[in-house]
Amino acid sequence: MANLKVGIAAVDYTPKNGLPLMGNFRNDYGARGVHDPLYAKAVVFENSTGGKVALLSVDICMIERKWVGLMREAIYQDTGIPKENILIAATHTHSGPAPMGLGSLPKADDTDIEQFLKKAATAVGLANRNSQESKISVGYSSEDRLSFNRRLACKDGQTHMNWEKLDPNFVLTTLGPIDPQVIAVSVQQGQTNKAALVNFGLHPAILAGDNWLYSADYPGYLAEALQRIYGTDFTTVFLNGCCGNVNHIDYQDPLQGRGYKMTQRCGYMLATAVQEAMCRSTAVEGDHIAVSRELVTLKRLKISDKDRQWSETVLEKAKKQATAGQVDGLPDEFYAHTWMDVYKKQNTDDNVEVMAIRIGNLAIVGLPGEIFCEFGMEIKKHSPAKHTLVIELANDAVGYIPTQNAFAEGGYEPSTGSTMYEKGSGEKMTESALNQLKKLF
Repeated sequence: MANLKVGIAAVDYTPKNGLPLMGNFRNDYGARGVHDPLYAKAVVFENSTGGKVALLSVDICMIERKWVGLMREAIYQDTGIPKENILIAATHTHSGPAPMGLGSLPKADDTDIEQFLKKAATAVGLANRNSQESKISVGYSSEDRLSFNRRLACKDGQTHMNWEKLDPNFVLTTLGPIDPQVIAVSVQQGQTNKAALVNFGLHPAILAGDNWLYSADYPGYLAEALQRIYGTDFTTVFLNGCCGNVNHIDYQDPLQGRGYKMTQRCGYMLATAVQEAMCRSTAVEGDHIAVSRELVTLKRLKISDKDRQWSETVLEKAKKQATAGQVDGLPDEFYAHTWMDVYKKQNTDDNVEVMAIRIGNLAIVGLPGEIFCEFGMEIKKHSPAKHTLVIELANDAVGYIPTQNAFAEGGYEPSTGSTMYEKGSGEKMTESALNQLKKLF
């Protein structure tokens, strides 16, 4: 059994109304109110020699490296935990404030962003000061009724997305798997279950472009349901798995909806699977804490002169006629803005952070984009650790990371603007993660 101390804390960082929401193309982006609070939830692990690692999960769509750096610095100044030992992950709710701009999508002012992200970061300091001797356990279950691979091969020879309201008879097959595995890392202090780190891959985009209230999406209802089971002091730290090609939409069910009823359904059903995992968990062994990080060099996609000219034409048209908002997908205006940004950077390679953490015989991998689920499954399958969690949108937000097959298939995620890097980038990040794990274990 591991000889570990663990600190747990949650901070309601919900910002003021009016800040732009992130995750969808809208006519009007300003948040109009709060459906449920946005939290930052932190866990600090400490071993017998004083080694520490911190995990911070934030109810937000994504956080780019600039702001991750600011948060890590604030946490270091407060706690002394080395910046390289801090993992910051976005849950990916599409109903949180925008701390970065993508294409033509607006972001909040930097002063507002700094204020709410620094407030979110204080959760780590609180957790660090709440550290207690704890028993850490890992359990597994499966939930395959909530997730659907959203990429569909259809009779017209094209790849369509499952949000397009397709006739089921038009669809030939689904282009990829889901990862139904639910992993729960539970923290027990004394005889009381105090927290669970929940790793499951499903887009929190049930609330989309037709919602204007702050909300954690289904992870908020997951936390609510687990508090009903384990008490109001129980903390759920949601760490989203690789779900770049996975959402909640069943194309064969025309009656399936969105909205808060669907978020509650997903959150409560997932809570049942988490409870099952916790009931069959086994203790983490050993208290060795170690962290590894690598900057992986990725080549950017290239924008041709023809595509640049198309972008310029679209943007000129957008100045004269506003583009209507939409619940799913993105319009030409978004891609035109993005292609112009990519064009300026296309001859400069990028360096993205891949992180690996060891806590006893538990491994945690942080990947910085919206990662196809195949990569998370690959890392878990070949990891040398007994237990492995893989978290997407950790420490940065670099867009979609599709498989090489997806580039050949086409569709939304591998299109230029949705992804920024050449094919093979996901495979390079996966290789980096596995190599780091082999060194740590």
